[in-house]
Amino acid sequence: MSERVFYFVGQGDEQRTWQVETLQADLYRVTSPEGTTFEVSAFEADAAGLSLLTGDRVIEADVLREDTVYEVQIDGETHAVEVLNERQKRMKAAGVGARGSDSPELKSPMAGKVVAIAVEVGQEVAPGETVVIVEAMKMENDLKAHRPGVITEVAVSAGQAVEIGDVLVRIDDVQ
Repeated sequence: MSERVFYFVGQGDEQRTWQVETLQADLYRVTSPEGTTFEVSAFEADAAGLSLLTGDRVIEADVLREDTVYEVQIDGETHAVEVLNERQKRMKAAGVGARGSDSPELKSPMAGKVVAIAVEVGQEVAPGETVVIVEAMKMENDLKAHRPGVITEVAVSAGQAVEIGDVLVRIDDVQ
């Protein structure tokens, strides 16, 4: 079951890389940015609470999440941190796929091939509605509207190759 994932955790421009390996359900091996490795048993105590056990220390954390920003409260101290996985970090660096973006352009967060277009010009869409399906590394990825509005341009066609940052559709405000 072992799966390793890198997470980029930070505040502002300062990001530190943590590696998390899933050993079994609720058991993880964590490697800190300094190279210290420890095992953590973690489970959700409730919808906004997390209980962690590492060694003989129990940590209770309240966690509020909005997109990639987590507000974590431990021992009365609150910390707001952004947590990105590798894909989210690449997308952020490319300036694509950002939820709530003010830009009307939906850009491709990955290189791949357009498999299907789920919208047409003049159609109204809501945030989270599938707009285009792009195949990358033999996996189909539903790319969703990042804002409400009306489709005013479909810039790609089925079968077309796209690169990171290519404009897929334009979603303008409803007039």
